[in-house]
Amino acid sequence: MKTIGYIIFASVYNLCCIFCRVASGKIVLWNGHNHGLNGNLQEIYEALQHKEGYTIKLLVKRDLFRDPENGKRKSIGKLFADMILFFFVFPYHMATADKVFMNDNFLPLCYMKTANRQTQFVQLWHGAGAFKRFGLSTEDDPSVYQIVKEANQKITHLFVTSENVIPFYQEAFSVAKDKIYPTGIPVTDIYFDQDRIRHRKEKFYQNHPTFEGKKLLLYAPTFRRTEEENRNIMEQFDISRVHDILGPDWIILIRMHPKFPMENITENSFCYNMTDYNDITDLYLVSDMLVTDYSSSVVEYVLLNKPIVLFAYDLPDYDRGFYFDYEQMMPGKIAHTQEELYGILLKKCDNLPKRQNFVKFQYDNTEGDACGRILKILG
Repeated sequence: MKTIGYIIFASVYNLCCIFCRVASGKIVLWNGHNHGLNGNLQEIYEALQHKEGYTIKLLVKRDLFRDPENGKRKSIGKLFADMILFFFVFPYHMATADKVFMNDNFLPLCYMKTANRQTQFVQLWHGAGAFKRFGLSTEDDPSVYQIVKEANQKITHLFVTSENVIPFYQEAFSVAKDKIYPTGIPVTDIYFDQDRIRHRKEKFYQNHPTFEGKKLLLYAPTFRRTEEENRNIMEQFDISRVHDILGPDWIILIRMHPKFPMENITENSFCYNMTDYNDITDLYLVSDMLVTDYSSSVVEYVLLNKPIVLFAYDLPDYDRGFYFDYEQMMPGKIAHTQEELYGILLKKCDNLPKRQNFVKFQYDNTEGDACGRILKILG
């Protein structure tokens, strides 16, 4: 069924290419990962929105068909309107775009005829750096592998954080090395701009005054393979015990993977479910410590030089695998059990040397302005 959707989208795109010209300066931001405008796409938008000669269109897949507020299926009328948007309006905008920026795989590309088009298809992957296997590195279904591979052949530019991670992105995307550029990625620029950090934090606390003056622990685990394993994430993380160890000055923020939100999160005066919060970067900036597992969040968070704890209770069974040795490379203390996690939090353990080594491996540039470098390459 999904393949039929890809073919319909591509067919409309291909038809538009026959009758419509590419519009110079037209930018399409394709968010296939989460809701609204955020991350790398927001950085591109803010860099271009006030410059003359640019028209920007934001296309968001996850805002269609289901209500972004509650996840419920929309009414028949709204579903029909969303179908028109997705299968007719969106392909038209892509067919007439000068540049299309994406933050996730876009499988209709497999069937889109882009060879004679001047459009640049730019992949700004939603995860920074690389350590756990992703993309084609983990795809076991031969038919899906082939569709993703053929779609990725249409990518003209893939931007990554360092030379070190290029081989991993070659494998994950099946993209030629000469299409991969170690410029850094736009979403990391904010970590080198103290004025922007201060502004984002002030805005966050205006909207969440309860958190101001408190220390914040951000728990941001990644998803697992099965529904049962995803439910078990919060069963392993004892919120009350963690808070007892940290003390009354702390608040715990829970941020599950946006594609796999969990309902078994107990909210109270010291624990808040922030899974639906639109931009996780704000949570990185305001938090004092990150607890995660195999999430790519560590690759950004490490730039803030704050403590990181890795709660890898299911490490032997984690199915994604890694590009390098998890125990040796990861930028923080690793807890394999609940008791080890509690001990690390109680002793306030940190591992600065591992964080510094991780930054050196994942980033060639730690001065910001990745967005500027990217736009210069694209022309």
